[in-house]
Amino acid sequence: MVKQFMKELNLKDVQEWFDIGNNEFGFACLGLDDEQDKFYAQVCFLFQQAIEKYLKGYLTAHNIKFEKTHDLGYLCQKCSNINKEFGEFIKDCEMVTQYYIPSRYPVHWPGHTREQAEKGHKIAEKIIGFVKGDLGLE
Repeated sequence: MVKQFMKELNLKDVQEWFDIGNNEFGFACLGLDDEQDKFYAQVCFLFQQAIEKYLKGYLTAHNIKFEKTHDLGYLCQKCSNINKEFGEFIKDCEMVTQYYIPSRYPVHWPGHTREQAEKGHKIAEKIIGFVKGDLGLE
């Protein structure tokens, strides 16, 4: 059951955020499962992006404006103004924000590890699940 406030909004915008986030999450999972063990920077980046899309979708569902940013801590804080339980994710969001790759050129390419990618996966699952549950989408 979709919460009442969402029925009043154009769900198309919210769904677009979540569709992109689902694609990024799914592709990151494929990269994490790859046996070549060389895609960790991209996997970490995609988990960061998936969380970002879900937080932005959540804010959009509540008709809350937000800055154009990749800072998950900022977005999570804005979400916590709607639901205080988001406060428990702020530190995780601040950590995963570091996975964002502002430049895709070799001189700036991060050297992330499998452990970091697995942590990003776990955090993304937790936050995406929480957003879906809070919006009544699960």
